[in-house]
Amino acid sequence: MVAGGLSNQPRLLKGALVDTESFASPPLIVPFQFNPESLTRRKSVSIPAPPSRRGREESTPEDQSLEVQNTVTVPETILMQIRLDATDALERGDSVAAQFGVLPALSSLELMITPRSETPLGGLAELVSDFGFGDRRATPVLIFVWGRQRLFPVRLTQMDIEEVEYNANLSPSRVIVGVALQVLGGGNRFQRFMLAQRTRLAGLNARSAADLGQSIFLR
Repeated sequence: MVAGGLSNQPRLLKGALVDTESFASPPLIVPFQFNPESLTRRKSVSIPAPPSRRGREESTPEDQSLEVQNTVTVPETILMQIRLDATDALERGDSVAAQFGVLPALSSLELMITPRSETPLGGLAELVSDFGFGDRRATPVLIFVWGRQRLFPVRLTQMDIEEVEYNANLSPSRVIVGVALQVLGGGNRFQRFMLAQRTRLAGLNARSAADLGQSIFLR
Protein backbone atom coordinates (compact mmCIF):
# COMPACT_ATOMS: atom_id res chain seq x y z
CA MET A 1 0.00 0.00 0.00
CA VAL A 2 1.04 3.60 -0.58
CA ALA A 3 -0.38 6.84 0.77
CA GLY A 4 -2.53 7.44 -2.31
CA GLY A 5 -3.96 3.91 -2.45
CA LEU A 6 -2.86 0.58 -3.92
CA SER A 7 0.74 0.40 -5.10
CA ASN A 8 -0.18 -1.66 -8.16
CA GLN A 9 -2.78 0.75 -9.54
CA PRO A 10 -2.21 1.25 -13.31
CA ARG A 11 -1.20 4.73 -14.35
CA LEU A 12 -4.05 6.37 -16.23
CA LEU A 13 -3.11 7.59 -19.70
CA LYS A 14 -4.13 11.13 -20.58
CA GLY A 15 -5.77 12.08 -23.85
CA ALA A 16 -4.58 15.12 -25.77
CA LEU A 17 -5.01 17.32 -28.81
CA VAL A 18 -1.72 17.95 -30.63
CA ASP A 19 -1.01 20.20 -33.62
CA THR A 20 0.66 18.37 -36.52
CA GLU A 21 2.61 21.48 -37.57
CA SER A 22 5.99 21.18 -35.87
CA PHE A 23 6.98 24.76 -36.76
CA ALA A 24 3.89 26.36 -35.25
CA SER A 25 4.56 29.08 -32.71
CA PRO A 26 3.41 28.80 -30.06
CA PRO A 27 3.23 24.99 -30.17
CA LEU A 28 -0.41 23.96 -29.87
CA ILE A 29 -0.80 21.03 -27.51
CA VAL A 30 -3.53 20.50 -24.93
CA PRO A 31 -3.06 17.42 -22.74
CA PHE A 32 -6.30 16.73 -20.93
CA GLN A 33 -6.23 17.65 -17.28
CA PHE A 34 -9.23 15.35 -16.86
CA ASN A 35 -10.08 12.76 -19.47
CA PRO A 36 -13.60 13.21 -20.86
CA GLU A 37 -16.04 10.89 -19.12
CA SER A 38 -17.51 9.87 -22.46
CA LEU A 39 -17.08 10.32 -26.21
CA THR A 40 -19.74 10.32 -28.88
CA ARG A 41 -18.39 9.01 -32.18
CA ARG A 42 -20.75 9.35 -35.11
CA LYS A 43 -19.99 7.49 -38.35
CA SER A 44 -22.26 7.54 -41.38
CA VAL A 45 -22.02 6.01 -44.83
CA SER A 46 -22.71 7.93 -48.00
CA ILE A 47 -23.39 5.68 -51.01
CA PRO A 48 -24.55 7.79 -53.96
CA ALA A 49 -26.39 5.90 -56.69
CA PRO A 50 -25.04 6.22 -60.27
CA PRO A 51 -26.91 8.91 -62.25
CA SER A 52 -28.32 6.26 -64.59
CA ARG A 53 -30.10 4.53 -61.69
CA ARG A 54 -31.38 7.40 -59.56
CA GLY A 55 -35.06 6.99 -58.86
CA ARG A 56 -35.07 3.47 -60.32
CA GLU A 57 -33.16 1.51 -57.64
CA GLU A 58 -36.02 -0.98 -57.25
CA SER A 59 -35.56 -2.10 -60.88
CA THR A 60 -31.80 -2.67 -60.61
CA PRO A 61 -30.86 -6.17 -61.88
CA GLU A 62 -30.03 -8.59 -59.07
CA ASP A 63 -26.51 -9.22 -60.35
CA GLN A 64 -25.79 -5.47 -60.10
CA SER A 65 -27.53 -4.69 -56.81
CA LEU A 66 -24.45 -5.46 -54.69
CA GLU A 67 -21.93 -3.54 -56.77
CA VAL A 68 -19.31 -1.70 -54.72
CA GLN A 69 -19.40 2.02 -55.35
CA ASN A 70 -15.99 3.67 -55.60
CA THR A 71 -17.50 6.89 -54.25
CA VAL A 72 -18.52 5.43 -50.86
CA THR A 73 -17.43 7.69 -47.99
CA VAL A 74 -17.64 7.14 -44.23
CA PRO A 75 -17.30 10.52 -42.49
CA GLU A 76 -16.78 10.44 -38.74
CA THR A 77 -17.27 13.09 -36.07
CA ILE A 78 -16.27 12.98 -32.41
CA LEU A 79 -18.09 14.96 -29.72
CA MET A 80 -16.79 15.39 -26.18
CA GLN A 81 -16.38 17.80 -23.28
CA ILE A 82 -13.00 19.09 -22.10
CA ARG A 83 -12.80 20.37 -18.53
CA LEU A 84 -10.20 22.93 -17.49
CA ASP A 85 -9.73 23.70 -13.79
CA ALA A 86 -7.03 25.82 -12.14
CA THR A 87 -7.71 24.55 -8.60
CA ASP A 88 -4.79 22.10 -8.38
CA ALA A 89 -2.33 24.59 -9.90
CA LEU A 90 -3.44 27.28 -7.45
CA GLU A 91 -2.90 24.90 -4.53
CA ARG A 92 0.67 24.36 -5.77
CA GLY A 93 1.22 28.12 -5.82
CA ASP A 94 1.47 28.35 -9.61
CA SER A 95 1.90 32.06 -10.42
CA VAL A 96 0.62 31.68 -14.01
CA ALA A 97 -2.59 30.05 -12.78
CA ALA A 98 -2.97 32.73 -10.11
CA GLN A 99 -2.89 35.48 -12.73
CA PHE A 100 -4.42 33.88 -15.80
CA GLY A 101 -6.44 30.92 -14.49
CA VAL A 102 -7.01 28.44 -17.34
CA LEU A 103 -6.72 31.07 -20.09
CA PRO A 104 -3.42 29.60 -21.44
CA ALA A 105 -5.01 26.19 -22.13
CA LEU A 106 -8.24 27.77 -23.36
CA SER A 107 -6.29 30.04 -25.71
CA SER A 108 -4.48 27.02 -27.15
CA LEU A 109 -7.84 25.37 -27.85
CA GLU A 110 -9.17 28.53 -29.49
CA LEU A 111 -6.10 28.77 -31.76
CA MET A 112 -6.82 25.18 -32.84
CA ILE A 113 -10.02 26.39 -34.50
CA THR A 114 -8.44 29.57 -35.92
CA PRO A 115 -7.15 29.55 -39.54
CA ARG A 116 -3.38 29.97 -39.77
CA SER A 117 -3.76 33.07 -41.93
CA GLU A 118 -5.36 34.91 -39.01
CA THR A 119 -2.35 34.44 -36.71
CA PRO A 120 0.74 36.74 -36.86
CA LEU A 121 3.16 33.89 -37.55
CA GLY A 122 0.82 32.48 -40.18
CA GLY A 123 1.28 35.65 -42.24
CA LEU A 124 5.06 35.56 -41.86
CA ALA A 125 5.14 31.89 -42.81
CA GLU A 126 3.74 32.68 -46.25
CA LEU A 127 7.20 34.04 -47.09
CA VAL A 128 8.77 30.65 -46.36
CA SER A 129 7.49 27.92 -48.65
CA ASP A 130 9.06 24.98 -46.81
CA PHE A 131 7.61 25.63 -43.36
CA GLY A 132 4.92 23.04 -43.98
CA PHE A 133 1.96 25.08 -42.81
CA GLY A 134 -0.11 23.90 -45.77
CA ASP A 135 -3.22 25.87 -46.63
CA ARG A 136 -3.16 28.81 -44.22
CA ARG A 137 -6.81 29.55 -44.95
CA ALA A 138 -7.73 26.31 -43.17
CA THR A 139 -7.72 25.50 -39.46
CA PRO A 140 -4.83 23.41 -38.08
CA VAL A 141 -4.78 19.66 -38.57
CA LEU A 142 -4.65 18.03 -35.13
CA ILE A 143 -4.05 14.58 -33.74
CA PHE A 144 -6.57 13.48 -31.14
CA VAL A 145 -4.59 11.08 -28.95
CA TRP A 146 -6.87 8.65 -27.13
CA GLY A 147 -4.74 5.86 -25.70
CA ARG A 148 -1.97 3.96 -27.46
CA GLN A 149 -4.29 2.29 -29.96
CA ARG A 150 -6.10 5.32 -31.37
CA LEU A 151 -4.62 8.42 -33.01
CA PHE A 152 -7.29 10.35 -34.93
CA PRO A 153 -6.28 13.01 -37.49
CA VAL A 154 -8.92 15.71 -36.99
CA ARG A 155 -9.93 19.32 -37.40
CA LEU A 156 -11.72 21.10 -34.59
CA THR A 157 -15.01 22.28 -36.13
CA GLN A 158 -17.05 23.53 -33.17
CA MET A 159 -16.49 24.81 -29.63
CA ASP A 160 -19.10 25.56 -26.97
CA ILE A 161 -17.27 27.38 -24.19
CA GLU A 162 -18.88 27.59 -20.74
CA GLU A 163 -16.90 29.71 -18.28
CA VAL A 164 -18.21 28.83 -14.84
CA GLU A 165 -15.82 30.50 -12.37
CA TYR A 166 -13.43 33.48 -12.39
CA ASN A 167 -10.55 34.82 -10.32
CA ALA A 168 -10.14 38.41 -9.15
CA ASN A 169 -8.72 39.38 -12.58
CA LEU A 170 -11.81 37.95 -14.32
CA SER A 171 -9.68 35.23 -15.85
CA PRO A 172 -11.67 31.98 -15.94
CA SER A 173 -10.53 29.44 -13.36
CA ARG A 174 -13.00 26.73 -14.43
CA VAL A 175 -14.20 26.11 -17.97
CA ILE A 176 -16.13 23.36 -19.73
CA VAL A 177 -15.55 23.20 -23.49
CA GLY A 178 -17.78 21.10 -25.71
CA VAL A 179 -15.87 20.31 -28.90
CA ALA A 180 -16.72 18.68 -32.21
CA LEU A 181 -13.92 17.03 -34.18
CA GLN A 182 -14.09 16.05 -37.85
CA VAL A 183 -11.95 12.98 -38.51
CA LEU A 184 -9.90 13.42 -41.70
CA GLY A 185 -9.64 10.81 -44.43
CA GLY A 186 -7.46 10.83 -47.49
CA GLY A 187 -5.16 7.91 -46.73
CA ASN A 188 -2.83 9.85 -44.39
CA ARG A 189 -0.38 7.94 -42.18
CA PHE A 190 -2.56 8.25 -39.09
CA GLN A 191 -5.60 6.92 -40.92
CA ARG A 192 -3.52 3.97 -42.19
CA PHE A 193 -2.33 3.34 -38.62
CA MET A 194 -5.93 3.36 -37.37
CA LEU A 195 -7.06 0.96 -40.10
CA ALA A 196 -4.20 -1.42 -39.29
CA GLN A 197 -5.06 -1.28 -35.57
CA ARG A 198 -8.75 -1.92 -36.21
CA THR A 199 -7.92 -4.86 -38.47
CA ARG A 200 -5.63 -6.36 -35.81
CA LEU A 201 -8.14 -5.85 -33.02
CA ALA A 202 -10.98 -7.25 -35.14
CA GLY A 203 -8.81 -10.35 -35.58
CA LEU A 204 -8.56 -10.67 -31.80
CA ASN A 205 -12.32 -10.36 -31.60
CA ALA A 206 -12.75 -13.12 -34.19
CA ARG A 207 -10.61 -15.44 -32.05
CA SER A 208 -12.56 -14.70 -28.88
CA ALA A 209 -15.88 -15.04 -30.72
CA ALA A 210 -15.08 -18.46 -32.24
CA ASP A 211 -16.97 -20.44 -29.60
CA LEU A 212 -19.97 -18.12 -29.89
CA GLY A 213 -19.97 -18.58 -33.66
CA GLN A 214 -20.04 -22.34 -33.28
CA SER A 215 -23.00 -22.11 -30.92
CA ILE A 216 -24.88 -20.03 -33.47
CA PHE A 217 -24.20 -22.00 -36.66
CA LEU A 218 -23.71 -25.55 -35.41
CA ARG A 219 -26.86 -26.05 -33.41
